[in-house]
Amino acid sequence: MPEISKKKRKFIKRNFKRLSTDELARQTGLKPNVIRSLIEEYTAEKTTRDHPPQTVSDPGVSPQKSFYLAILVALFTLTVLVYTPALKNEFVWDDRGYITENPMIRSLNTRSLYTMLTVRSVGNWHPLTSLSHGIDYAFWGLDPMGYHFTNIIFHGLNTLLVFFLVIQLMMRARETSTRSTPSQVPLPFSTRSLIVAGITSLLFALHPLQVESVAWVAERKNLLCSFFSLLTFLCYLTYTSSALTRHRWMWFTTCLFLFLLALMSKPMAVTIPVVLLLLDGYPLKRMSLCPRKNISVLLEKIPFFVLSIIDSIITIVMQRHAGALMDLERFNLGTRLLNALSTLVFYLGKMIIPVKLVPFYPFPSNIYWLDLRYLLSGILLLAITGFCLWMAKQKKYLFFTAWSYYVVTLLPVAGIIQVGNQAAADRYTYLPSLSIFLLVGIGVLWVCERISLINGKSMLGGVVAVFICVIMLLLGQLTVKQIRIWHNSESLWYYISRTYPKSVAFSHYNLGITFFQKGRLDEAISAYRRALVIKPRYAKVHFSLGYAYVNKGMLDEAISEFKRAIAINSRNADAHYGLGFVYDKKGMSDEALFEYKQAININPRYAEVHYNLGVLYQKRLKLDEAIFEYKQALASKPRYPEAHQNLSFTYYYKGKHKLAIIHCDKARQLGYRVNPQLLELLKPYR
Repeated sequence: MPEISKKKRKFIKRNFKRLSTDELARQTGLKPNVIRSLIEEYTAEKTTRDHPPQTVSDPGVSPQKSFYLAILVALFTLTVLVYTPALKNEFVWDDRGYITENPMIRSLNTRSLYTMLTVRSVGNWHPLTSLSHGIDYAFWGLDPMGYHFTNIIFHGLNTLLVFFLVIQLMMRARETSTRSTPSQVPLPFSTRSLIVAGITSLLFALHPLQVESVAWVAERKNLLCSFFSLLTFLCYLTYTSSALTRHRWMWFTTCLFLFLLALMSKPMAVTIPVVLLLLDGYPLKRMSLCPRKNISVLLEKIPFFVLSIIDSIITIVMQRHAGALMDLERFNLGTRLLNALSTLVFYLGKMIIPVKLVPFYPFPSNIYWLDLRYLLSGILLLAITGFCLWMAKQKKYLFFTAWSYYVVTLLPVAGIIQVGNQAAADRYTYLPSLSIFLLVGIGVLWVCERISLINGKSMLGGVVAVFICVIMLLLGQLTVKQIRIWHNSESLWYYISRTYPKSVAFSHYNLGITFFQKGRLDEAISAYRRALVIKPRYAKVHFSLGYAYVNKGMLDEAISEFKRAIAINSRNADAHYGLGFVYDKKGMSDEALFEYKQAININPRYAEVHYNLGVLYQKRLKLDEAIFEYKQALASKPRYPEAHQNLSFTYYYKGKHKLAIIHCDKARQLGYRVNPQLLELLKPYR
């Protein structure tokens, strides 16, 4: 701390209760953080003078600390208990790409860690998320309960971080605001902060909008990103309040590192630099109307913006490579802007009345400016923004900061850069909802303060407490109900297809896949047909329907569906393979050979096609061609026991008995029941 004259010290000590920190800094020429340190010193002196320490026989945790600890334990326990039903849920939807069919998470050696850092996963770059799944795999294998348990724990931790963050924000708001008289603030600060932090964190923990981020294992990225984002905000508040340069650099570096971890969890964290600037405006009041005074605040954000830009470029490139980005021909810019505006209001409505929450909200088929829904959304957004600006003009910056945070954090997923076919998604509100929940908490505080100033406050206070408990109970029940939707693939896709029976074709398609995997072929065929009613030119559905017909023994119908799939997309290797398989099954070997070769031309590393080509050549006694195809299959898929067995047969007929024995043994090592005839043939040569 710099040298401070006695005159300045006396002035601060005499006026710190009456003047704000900024005003004291202006009149003394000292930095605000130095002023805050002196205020803390004077406050501690007064507390010690008014309440001298007493000697106790059993030193332990103070009553206040015990109370706060009990609140934190209760918050975490309640959050975990509400989400306990998710432990019985299975893997669904994108969990296949992230976990069950993701080779990156099967080990945690140097090679797999390098792969996580350099390879995209399901169209995204989030190595930290892949690492968390890898750690889960090391403990749980492919048991979904363990993965759900980790998600629930992270949601509980995020709830606690929200509690701490709100407390810190209220403390900073009090420090930078003009101090109110006791008559203006009827409740002590500790009670006020506890009410706001408690309501905000309870809403964050129990609101059913959060279910998608917690009950869906693939959304671990959202939980991790939020975890490190909240830690970033807390570290930034500590950084801005530190007086010593050494401490400031330490907290700034920690803050930047946590921001990097958030980006490595999910690219949605790119808005954090803007959020930090909003905090600089209010409650920190580090920004002023004088541009020169803001230069240092802006310069310190440069490393954050650089990381955000780099991560944004990586994300856009990977999404485009994965085919997830929709071009302007599919959704023009005007359509995207209208949808973005409407989703801001849509999410607000779902926060207020959390009913009819669906894992997939389809993009409207027709969007135009004069649609009443979009007109009303635009009017409401203008009204909210105008109100926030008017309040800011009155030097009440809370609403402007909260609304700006909500809009800014939703911008990456608002649909201006359209990813996928959804118009909105519940998971996008996980962290943006925080500012809205905070305003609700402040609203509850306002009601409590008004009650404390009137007669009969005990009864009214009891009514308010009961009302809050009822609301939280209802939210908890809705959350448990929403968790059941994510129980398994059948419940998920059935719910979506029932909610949008005539507009979401892929929900019927995925429901059909689920039925097919369970051997319920008739139900699968029925679901596929419903999907084709909505979207007749759906190549994947035609292929899957053809495959279902193959399993039903309806080969002619299967041929028709495979041909339709090829007519829609001639580069569909699966459809060519399926058609070749049916031709082979019908004894039409020339046609089968042609289709297999078409599939190979499209996808040279298609192991199953190479294998079936080998079988076809083997039947024609073209052993050299068969050997070549089996080797190609094994090059693409080394753990392919059928290919090892057939290659063993082929080598035997070629008189290469040692090679035949090698491949026979490899098939057995993979746990495959080798044909007894092959074992007998090779017995004399062992």
